[in-house]
Amino acid sequence: MLTKSLALAAIGGLVLLGPPRIAVSTENLPDGAVAVVEAQYHTDHGKARVYGTAYSYAQGKRVERDVALRQLDDHHYRVDASWGAMPVALVVGVEQVGDDHFGPAEALIQVDRNGKAIAVAVARTNPIFGSGMPRRVNDREIEGALQALGYPVGD
Repeated sequence: MLTKSLALAAIGGLVLLGPPRIAVSTENLPDGAVAVVEAQYHTDHGKARVYGTAYSYAQGKRVERDVALRQLDDHHYRVDASWGAMPVALVVGVEQVGDDHFGPAEALIQVDRNGKAIAVAVARTNPIFGSGMPRRVNDREIEGALQALGYPVGD
């Protein structure tokens, strides 16, 4: 019985002290929103950073711009199309500032020129055993999303 209690306490500690988590909703959104991001983190609100970056191409060069996320409550953030009428690969993420043990959790959203999210992929590791952990979206994934959106990548 003591072993079972210790195991449950250890699992509880991992949940409370684990990496940040991210989820993206693209349905039943507030008017004008592209998506709503749910950011779960295990730190004080002031030590959590929730962010967004929009990627596109202009004059043959990849362009990136910060996207302001509007906080709806403690863990939900609204994403508005602040980048204009163009398709973008949008990376949204959450990180626990000052926590050097866990990296950020990120998701990649493909947004068409009408401001509609057409694909969402949460970045996770792919271990041989066990479940994946949150990770950063990599450059190859961003380029693949931009290519899928019709940009001439690599030309």
